[in-house]
Amino acid sequence: MKPDFRICPQCSTRNRLDKEFCVKCGEPLEGVAAGDPAEEKDTKGKASFFVSETEDKSVLIPLIAVLLLLFVALAAWRYLQATAPATGPETTGQSMLIAPESPPPPTPVPAGPGVEDYSAGVAALRSGDYKTAVTRLRAATKAAPNQPNFRIVLGEALEKSGSPQEGLAEYEAAAGLDATSARYAGEWAKALNRAGRNNDAIRVYGIALAIQPENLPNLREVANLQMRSNNFAAARPHLEKLAQLQPDDLLIKQNLARAMETTNDLKGAAQQYRDILVAMPNAEVSRGLLSEVLMKDNLPAEALKVLDAGLAANPSSAALFREKGRVYDRMGNNAGAIAAYREYLRLAPTAADARVFKDRLEQLSGLVAQ
Repeated sequence: MKPDFRICPQCSTRNRLDKEFCVKCGEPLEGVAAGDPAEEKDTKGKASFFVSETEDKSVLIPLIAVLLLLFVALAAWRYLQATAPATGPETTGQSMLIAPESPPPPTPVPAGPGVEDYSAGVAALRSGDYKTAVTRLRAATKAAPNQPNFRIVLGEALEKSGSPQEGLAEYEAAAGLDATSARYAGEWAKALNRAGRNNDAIRVYGIALAIQPENLPNLREVANLQMRSNNFAAARPHLEKLAQLQPDDLLIKQNLARAMETTNDLKGAAQQYRDILVAMPNAEVSRGLLSEVLMKDNLPAEALKVLDAGLAANPSSAALFREKGRVYDRMGNNAGAIAAYREYLRLAPTAADARVFKDRLEQLSGLVAQ
């Protein structure tokens, strides 16, 4: 099975494949291969947490017990996610750029018409029998056409059975049946996103946020969509709201800084990066981005000060020497750029961009020699 995660080279944190930055330290994940390099050493291809056939079978007993407890805890958490108010707290530090989740388990439905078919349909859906799920859930919606939970689960079943357009119609119907629910509008928006209809998804997220302006998942999702479309001006108000609601989330700050920079608010972007460095002084990516923003704002001395502060804490940081070389290069300080580039190539001789900076170093050395 193809691995569905990447290991951060900076802090070794597991990240989903769709993450652009590490959820813990903010390190870019572009170019990082999927899977755990440590597992490649296992010639049998088994992950290290499996019990080998030669180990004492008694080890399996506590392992199975732990897995059962985890399963029960996960089921309880998903139930609470479906029934709790959508404004509940999320995990601080969660990545902004996350793929839309599948619809959560539906809220339990009181006894009434169609409940038997609905329950059977849900069971079939969760077991992967989508054909049966669609049949039973259609029967449930026929018996109770005004029940939004029936409609939204039928939409999921249709989507998974290969009929996404029919599924979208059911998601839309569920949202129309309860126009006061941000949940149903949010699920409709997610389905539109999965169908590749991003503009429609953004529009429907707007409907959901009009109902519940501080709904964190919906704010995140619409900001994600707008950033993926490079519409940072539209994403910025949502990111500012998220930063207000979750002031300690550094990844929100990083995305907000990017949106501010893109909309030419260089002072605002610099402040976001400075806030990140106060909380995480070793965040070298943010330090480099701050130096870039300061250079755009024509503040080279400030940019060098930021980079030197990082190098004082970590004198072997290749990335910071590279950024320092760039600052000197743009200032026209050839000697300073040469010294910084040499350190970068000494510390990272096999870096992907080593050839580029080696060529630039040779050009600068030639200019100095003239």
